[in-house]
Amino acid sequence: MQISFNRYSVFSKKSLIIILFIAFGAILYFFNPENTIWLPKCPILLLTGFQCPSCGGQRAFYQLVHGNLIEAFMYNPFLIISIPYAVLLILVTWFIPKHKCMRLRKFCYHKATVFTYIALMLIWWILRNILQI
Repeated sequence: MQISFNRYSVFSKKSLIIILFIAFGAILYFFNPENTIWLPKCPILLLTGFQCPSCGGQRAFYQLVHGNLIEAFMYNPFLIISIPYAVLLILVTWFIPKHKCMRLRKFCYHKATVFTYIALMLIWWILRNILQI
């Protein structure tokens, strides 16, 4: 069975990603990553002993889907703070027509915004390993 992803397909890439995201949320709702051995562990942490910028993300999302914002923030503050930007990127990329919300689109894709986000992510990566956050 082959799934077609052309623009006329009812089952688009966008739909697949949304379904996968919902499924991941459902899995994290019912299974705590701290108590489940079959959920994937961070390969960077396993190989190097250093935490990557998204280490703690599964545990943070587990707390988030249970409404525990503070606990989610404690597992990975940068990831939680990044959610609004990620949501805006998803909206302007997939759901808002290209000719609408041009200021928002320009902000999301502006070099300064992207470079600032990447710089903050790198700073977070370094600090979390130095300070053992």
